[in-house]
Amino acid sequence: MLRTMKRLAALTTAALLVTTALAATAASAAPEAGGQTADRAAKTTLVASWYSGTLAAGATQNWQWNNNPAGAVYQVGLSPTGASTSQPCQFQVTRSWYTQLYSGERRFNWTIRNTGAIACGTQVMLSSLTSGATWALGGIAPGGTVTSVWNNNPANVAFLPGIAPSGATSTTGCQLEVTSSWYSRQTNGERRFYFTVKNVGTITCAGSALLGSTSTSTTWSAGTLAPSASSGSVWYNANPTTLVYLPGLNPAVAASTCQFGTTSSYYQQVVNSDGTVQRQYLAYYTNVGGVTCSATFLLGSIT
Repeated sequence: MLRTMKRLAALTTAALLVTTALAATAASAAPEAGGQTADRAAKTTLVASWYSGTLAAGATQNWQWNNNPAGAVYQVGLSPTGASTSQPCQFQVTRSWYTQLYSGERRFNWTIRNTGAIACGTQVMLSSLTSGATWALGGIAPGGTVTSVWNNNPANVAFLPGIAPSGATSTTGCQLEVTSSWYSRQTNGERRFYFTVKNVGTITCAGSALLGSTSTSTTWSAGTLAPSASSGSVWYNANPTTLVYLPGLNPAVAASTCQFGTTSSYYQQVVNSDGTVQRQYLAYYTNVGGVTCSATFLLGSIT
């Protein structure tokens, strides 16, 4: 059950945040909120935007973007509409994956879900980053996984992994999905980024990892979490509503390797008590390591 830990500042038209707890955790210190907005990434593109139509509570909708250019990695953002005075309109991207067809065409697929309690809709924004690094993943059997690591990371960078599948047959495409990602801090201070790719198709095929990134100065404490404990944050007045957010984490040095991962994120529209409407971004993260430690949350954005 969510409980508010600390209101950080009075709500204004500037973007503000509040930290919430999903498990027993220490309260984190507030950052300076005045005038703070999520940094916009370089070499980014808002590829397309459209409206989902009205979806019932709990309903899902699948989308596909085809003919992907080489080197592009994608992130989907949402701007829900239709909140009531008593219920928010809340949507989540539940999964995304890449497909290669026999023709060589690369496609990006994703699913959105109305995670709220009322029927409403959302604007869907598809943004892309240009990959700054790529490497071969090798062959992966159906259901198999491969985990990659990118080390010596700057402390202010959030990463976006993508995939260029290969090996489709004339009858069956190659489908690969990034199923999880997390950040670690080694005891010597080195920061690393990990992500796992799974073959979600029906044939053995290969692929190349693509890694996009963006730096940000919008950060705050994620608190101290025990192993497997989770917490979360809400970014109020997530404006402009065309911004697509990219979360990241910067674990602190601890007695052993400190590891944090973002486990889910949501966008919601709420109607305030004064009748004004605002978009909010919610992100939840977990200590996926074996030692109690702390981290800093990074909020990047893609336009």
